[in-house]
Amino acid sequence: MRDTQISTEGRDCKIEVIAYLVISPQSGPRHQTFSDEDIQAAGGIHALERVVEQESYWFVRLGQIRGELGEYGLTFHNSAIAALPTPSESDWRTGRRNPAFGKSELERVVFRSIYRAVERMLEGWKWVEDTTVNAYALKELRVSAQRLRGLTNALHSIRQVHDVARITVIKHWYDPTWSEPHLPTDDVVLAEYALDVPFLVGWSAGEELISARVIPISPC
Repeated sequence: MRDTQISTEGRDCKIEVIAYLVISPQSGPRHQTFSDEDIQAAGGIHALERVVEQESYWFVRLGQIRGELGEYGLTFHNSAIAALPTPSESDWRTGRRNPAFGKSELERVVFRSIYRAVERMLEGWKWVEDTTVNAYALKELRVSAQRLRGLTNALHSIRQVHDVARITVIKHWYDPTWSEPHLPTDDVVLAEYALDVPFLVGWSAGEELISARVIPISPC
């Protein structure tokens, strides 16, 4: 993508935007960017983040990047996102679509552990076809607040709990030469699948408080 100069004559121009990484059951893991105009229209940064909170499992502000506004809308280099600092665990904020929102620390840890266990399973499903990589991303993990509470209550009396969850998976592709992270944007999505995954969640013997693992199943 070529560099352009700021212009007031209808040509391409560069603008600064704030980039977020949003984990949403509606769209999966996505980058969202907001300009000063977006922030002002929302009523300020806190009002805008409340909107993001409403639709996400988790979200994190990554920082500012420079996008290019042209006739096809706002675009930016993948390398600009890749250059942003990796957020720490404490930087992430819990969204309202997370069944552990406003609940106990144990419920938050249990849901996060199950989510990560499914992500690890999907990472193992990756395969190379010709010059592209076929990959899978977790869109939705269907665990209600009531069910999550039941899992954590069970862990007070037993060491490990077995359950089954319905998930929605996005199949997408990427070129291995592209900068990471490789997220399922609309132009690379191939399909979506819904399937049930059995999992075990329990107290960890290591540094983590809780550990979870998915009982292996085959990819679609």
